[in-house]
Amino acid sequence: MRPADIAAVVRVLSALQVHLLSGDLPPQLTSSLGRHLVTAGLLEAGATPADVLLALDDLAARLRSGGTPPEASGETRHLVGFASREQADAFAAGAARRAGDEVVGPVPAEEGRWVGEVAWQVTVRVTEPPMSPAFDARIDGLHALADSLHGHLGGWEA
Repeated sequence: MRPADIAAVVRVLSALQVHLLSGDLPPQLTSSLGRHLVTAGLLEAGATPADVLLALDDLAARLRSGGTPPEASGETRHLVGFASREQADAFAAGAARRAGDEVVGPVPAEEGRWVGEVAWQVTVRVTEPPMSPAFDARIDGLHALADSLHGHLGGWEA
């Protein structure tokens, strides 16, 4: 598969993850994704939406790494992109003030990951389990901060 094709599939998987996390996916689509992942042997029958989310992330990571599954860390890393260094600095400072948020960056934006005018990216480590109330509250706060600074969500990695 061409690298550009792999990058496109990874971006689609990332978009699905973002919409699943935010509750934007209809339950029928989440169930359908789960069934396809079960058929592919990537999930056990009866998987929860959180399991679907983690399986999508694992699949994206294996595509990025050429098939080698990464070791699970029990945490998630959320990427946010910005047009200017000043916006990225302000986001990083705001996220670093929140309890439990470990921030990396800003660093120059990863080529091929972003659409539009993103020149800088910040990664925030979150330790709450995906799709739990604590996780949702943490992510809502990060989204509000990113929105206030015109940030672009770039997906997440487990």
